[in-house]
Amino acid sequence: MKVAKYYNNNDVRLEEMSKPQINSGELLVKVKKSGICGSDILEYYRFAKMKKLGVDSLVLGHEIAGDIVEIGEGVSDYKLGDRIFVSHHVPDFNCHYCQLGHHTACHLLHNTNYDPGGFAEYIRIPKINLEKKGVYV
Repeated sequence: MKVAKYYNNNDVRLEEMSKPQINSGELLVKVKKSGICGSDILEYYRFAKMKKLGVDSLVLGHEIAGDIVEIGEGVSDYKLGDRIFVSHHVPDFNCHYCQLGHHTACHLLHNTNYDPGGFAEYIRIPKINLEKKGVYV
């Protein structure tokens, strides 16, 4: 599949990557639209994330809408062809911060995402995103 890979603000390449394989409890989505968020263009923010992950490039994009093209075993709330919006980060709704209504401070929220990123033809939606109500039909 084709992806837009970010190396730096002056180097974004259209490259080939294997289509993600899903596991039980997951979805595969064909991306139809992906927004460009402010964090997608902040070079210092991207470099810090790349350093943390130990990689030299990223597939950005996390505000996506698309169609479900594959459903993992055990997923029953969705069907093939459903048009969905997917939240890339999901809070746990149980921690101290979530209980106070400060979901953006939740530890889980900062450690969830989908694979590889919205600037790809397909993305894998992890089980945690489905369990925490991060997928909207």
